[in-house]
This record gives sequence, structure tokens and C-alpha cells, in this order.
Amino acid sequence: MSHIFQNIKKLEEKVRYETPKYDFNARLHVGEIETFERAHGIIFPESYKQFLERFNGGMITRYKWTSYVDMCEYEAEHPSRDSFRLFRLEELIDKYTNLRLDDWLLEDVPFTTYPIIPICRTPNEDLIFVVSNKGLDAESPVFASFELKGNYICQKVAADFNVFLGYYMESEGFPALLPDDIEPSFEAFMEANNVKSMAMEKLSHEDTILRATELIKQDPKDVWAYCTRGTAYHMNGNPKLALIDLNKTIELDDKESFFYHCRGDLILEFGSARKALIDLDIAVKLEPDNLIFMTRRADALGKLGKYKKALNDCNKVLTIDPLFEFALFTRVDIYKALGEDEKAKIDSDLIDELNS
Repeated sequence: MSHIFQNIKKLEEKVRYETPKYDFNARLHVGEIETFERAHGIIFPESYKQFLERFNGGMITRYKWTSYVDMCEYEAEHPSRDSFRLFRLEELIDKYTNLRLDDWLLEDVPFTTYPIIPICRTPNEDLIFVVSNKGLDAESPVFASFELKGNYICQKVAADFNVFLGYYMESEGFPALLPDDIEPSFEAFMEANNVKSMAMEKLSHEDTILRATELIKQDPKDVWAYCTRGTAYHMNGNPKLALIDLNKTIELDDKESFFYHCRGDLILEFGSARKALIDLDIAVKLEPDNLIFMTRRADALGKLGKYKKALNDCNKVLTIDPLFEFALFTRVDIYKALGEDEKAKIDSDLIDELNS
């Protein structure tokens, strides 16, 4: 780091000399922060990164800690309930994951990188956040979100985290969250800085593998990270590493149909159709209404010369969705193998029509 930001130095002094109200956590190794950044393809604003490294979250409480004696965590008077609380990294990870799964503020964006970083919550449970600094010319502003009739209003409340930290200390932990400039809206910031475009940038298989590897470092039992990495290895033409990861997914969760489908798909392409059929059959039994799983099982059955069963699977799928192209393609191959060229042509013509 080239320099320590001014308000972080001030906070260090406050924590040192005013401990009764300044309740902040111990230092955090920067490697933990960088693992999270690499896992999600984001970059923390430098001032916020320094804050996490030195304090790993915390709060300035409304009263001295002695005022909270004998009060349980779930009472309103507890400091973690009635104060602005800057998240620890563990809290940030949990909140970030939930926001990403909810597509929060990016419902209409098929993002590959979720750029919103939650940093603090208010006593009213409103959220304060920054944006990933990837692609930005300056540090991300700090935004506050307020829920109004089911919708979120987000406005800029500080030019950057260092400035916000100054407001936070000046107000003894209760900043007013006033609009910061003449154009405080989050939507305007997103448009001006191409945030949505950056969030939608396509990932290479190598990038996907790197991110999943960092997620696994962060949580060695993250079963979906193994699945993501295994699938990326498969797509990248590395079946041995793919199989190791996909075996791990089933070791961690042997009730998830998708994991059997992924491993069966891999084995069908690079190994034995007979072994693949075992996994694909389990996938269908676990999720019998999944059209993709049933079609892939038909593909395996066809490769094994079990055309009647393969045709039965395809027909079931196409009864539910007559325009399901994957099943149409598979049935074309089966009809050709059976010497039923006219039926194969009907399906081929329908595929051409769908793609014209």
C-alpha cells in the first residue's frame, strides 16, 4: 500500500484512546481479502481494503459498553442492533452471497460478475455499499439504500469510503446519510461508469477456473464451486481434472441431480457410455421432470445401441415440449440409426425452421 488514508489513521487513534465506545475487530490478513476479490472478480476500493485489513469491521456504539451489561443480543438496545455496524469480512461474504443470489439491483442484467459490495448496515437495517473498483478511474462512491414500498432507492452519500469514514467518526457512528452531490443516484453512476456492461463481461474458462479455485480456498466444502470448476475443466478439454472435481461434488452431496448429470455428461464425451448411463439414470430418477437430463440419458442409450429406450425418452420429452431442440437433434440420430430416414428428415426440417 502506498499510503494509509487519513481517516483510517484517525480511527486508529480513536480506537487506541477511546475504547469504551469504539468496538472494532482485530487486524485481518490482506490475503483473505484478496482471496475474496479473486473468487468473485471484484476489486475493493483501496481505502476500504485498508480499513478491513486494520480493523475487519466494527462499530462506534451509541453508549459506552457498560450501558449494555446484561442485555441480550436480540434486544433493541444491544450495540449491534442500535448502531451503524461496519461488516466483518465473514459478514460481508454472507451478505454479498445473498445479494448476488437475489440479483439485487441487477435484476435485468445477466451478470457474470456481481459488482455490489455491502459494507455496513444501519440501525433500520438499511444497507450501505460500494461498487467494485474494477474499471473505475477513481474509488467507488459510498451508497445507501432505502426500501420504500418494496422498491429500493439508492443514493450516493459519500465520495468514497475514506470520506464516509470521516462522516462516520464526526457523527460518533451515526452519519446522516445525506445526498452527496447534485447527481447522487446509483442508477446515474451505473450508467456513467458502464457498471452493467462490466458486470456482463464474458468469462473465459480459465477465469472461471481461477474464481472457483479461490472460492474453494475460502470454503473447502463449497460444492457448487467444485461443480463450476469441474464444468469449466470439461469445457476446456481437461477431463481428468474435471472428473476429480465432479467426483468431489457427489462426495459432498449425493442427492443433487445436477452433479450426476454433469459427471455423466463428462463421461459420455470422454469415457464409457455405459458408465455415463449410470449417472444419467440417477439424475433422471432424482429429477424426473428435467427435460435436459432425460434427453442426455437418451443420447447415452442411443450410443449403447438401445434405440427403443432412447426413442422412448425423446418422445417423452417432445410430448412435453414439441420444440425442444436438444431432443429433436437426439431423435434425428436415433431415427437415422434405425434406418427411418423420413422421420429423421421431418425432425431435421423442424430444426431448420426453428433456426431460420
